[in-house]
Amino acid sequence: MQSISLYNSQTRKVEELTPVSGTNEVTIYNCGPTVYKRQHIGNMRRFLNADFLKRTLELLEYSVKDITNITDVGHLTQDEIDEGEDKLEKEAREKQKTPQDIAREQEALFFQDIDALSIKRSSAYPRATEHVQDMITLIETLIKKGHAYVTQSGVYFDVTSFPNYGKLSGNTLDALDAGHRVAVQTDKKHPADFALWMLDTQHIQLWDSPWGKGYPGWHIECSAMSMKYLGETIDIHTGGEDNRFPHHENEIAQSEGTTGKPFVNIWMHNRHLLLGGKKMAKREGESITLDTLKEKKYSPLALRMLVFGHHYRSPIDFSWELLDEYQGHAKSIRRLLQRISHPTQPPLEKGRGNASLPLFKGESEGVQVDFMHYLADDLNTPQAFAIFLKTIKEINALLDSGNTEQAATKLSTLYAMDKVLGVIEPLQAEQPVHLIPESITSLVQEREEAKRSKDFALADSLREAIKNQGYTIEDTPTGPRIQKTA
Repeated sequence: MQSISLYNSQTRKVEELTPVSGTNEVTIYNCGPTVYKRQHIGNMRRFLNADFLKRTLELLEYSVKDITNITDVGHLTQDEIDEGEDKLEKEAREKQKTPQDIAREQEALFFQDIDALSIKRSSAYPRATEHVQDMITLIETLIKKGHAYVTQSGVYFDVTSFPNYGKLSGNTLDALDAGHRVAVQTDKKHPADFALWMLDTQHIQLWDSPWGKGYPGWHIECSAMSMKYLGETIDIHTGGEDNRFPHHENEIAQSEGTTGKPFVNIWMHNRHLLLGGKKMAKREGESITLDTLKEKKYSPLALRMLVFGHHYRSPIDFSWELLDEYQGHAKSIRRLLQRISHPTQPPLEKGRGNASLPLFKGESEGVQVDFMHYLADDLNTPQAFAIFLKTIKEINALLDSGNTEQAATKLSTLYAMDKVLGVIEPLQAEQPVHLIPESITSLVQEREEAKRSKDFALADSLREAIKNQGYTIEDTPTGPRIQKTA
C-alpha cells in the first residue's frame, strides 16, 4: 500500500491520506444525482472524478467502501423552499407522472450513463426516500442537543449554536450577509438557519414525523445516509465546487453537532465543466447529455478521457473541438487493439494476462512508477494520461521495428495503467476487433510461402484474391497485417 496525498478543501492544502480505520480501508461519500432530469456531462464530471479516485486508491492497494446517494426528495435550497418549488414534483406535474415514476426513470438513465462511461459501481446507492426515519432520528438528536428548534413552518438548524460554522467555505456568520432572506421565513431565529424538516400538507411526497407531516431538507439526507453506511467520521467526501456552500457546510454543522466528532477528514471538490465559459445547468436548458454525444457519433469514452486529461481542480471549458482531440485518442487505442489482436502477434497476447497491480511493486523507476506517483500526488491525471499516450506510441514504434518482446512488456504496462483510465476493454466492446476468417488467413499463409519462394507473381495474385474478398494486407516488419475493408 502506497501513500497518497490529496488537496483538502477545508484546510486548503495537500494532505496525506490516513484512513480512519487504521487499516487500508478507505471510506468515501459521493454527492449523488438529483433524479428529476437527465444528468448532463457537467454532472458526469463529478462521478468520473470520483471513479478515478476510487480506481487510484485500489491501484495503490487500498480497499474502498464508497457510497453515492440518490436524491429523490428534498433537493431544495432555502430560496427554493421559500418559493415553494420542488423540482421533482414540478417535473412530475408537467409530465403527469408521480415523483417516484420520474425518479426511477432518471435513476435508470443515470446508471445507463455511468456504465457507458466505464464508471465502477459504488458499494451502495441509498435513496433518500428510503432513509427518512434515519433523518428524523438525527433531527431529534439535534433538537435535544440544542442545535435545532421547531417552528410553525418546520424544524431549523440553529447556526449560532455551532461556533465553527463556515470553516469549510469561509462563509462564517460574520461574513454572511445579515439581511439575506430576512423577509422570507420570519420564524427563523437567524437568516442563515437552514431547514431540517419542512412542515407541509400540499406536497405529494409527505411523511409523518414528531412535528407533523412534511418532508426532509436537502442537507440532512447526506448526513443521515453517510453515518448509516460509513460511520460517524469518513475519510473522503467528494462533490462539485457548488456543493461546498451551503450543502457541505451544513452537512458539517448538523453531523458534528450530532456526534461531537469530525465529520470528514478530506473534502475533495472538483471544478465545473463549462459551456461557453459558463456552468452547465439542467434548469437553463443548455445541457449536453451522453445521448447528445452519441447522436453526434462521439464515444462516451472520449468524454471519460477528456475529463482524465484535466486536473479535477481545474475548470474545463467544453467544446466539440476539444472532444475531437480525445475522440482521436480513442481511435489510436482502437488501432492498437486491432494491431495486437492479429494472430501474427502471439507474444503481445501474453501481455494482457500480465496486466496486474503487482507490476507496480518493487519498481524504483520507469513508466509504472511515474504513472503511479503522479496519481498519488493529488490525482494528477493529466500527467498520468500523458504517460499512457506516450506508451501507446512506444508500443507502435516497437511493433514497427519488429521488437515484439519489448512491445509485449510495454503492452502489459499499458493494461495495468488502464486499471485507472478504464477505456481499453470498453473501447474494444464498442467496436469489436474483427475476426479474420480461416479462408483469408489460409490465403495469407500461401502468399507468405510464395514470397519466401520468390514467386512474386503468385504473391500478387493472392493479394488480389484477398482484396476481392474485402480485406487488405499490409507487409510489416512483424509480418502481414490484415484489415477488413468492407
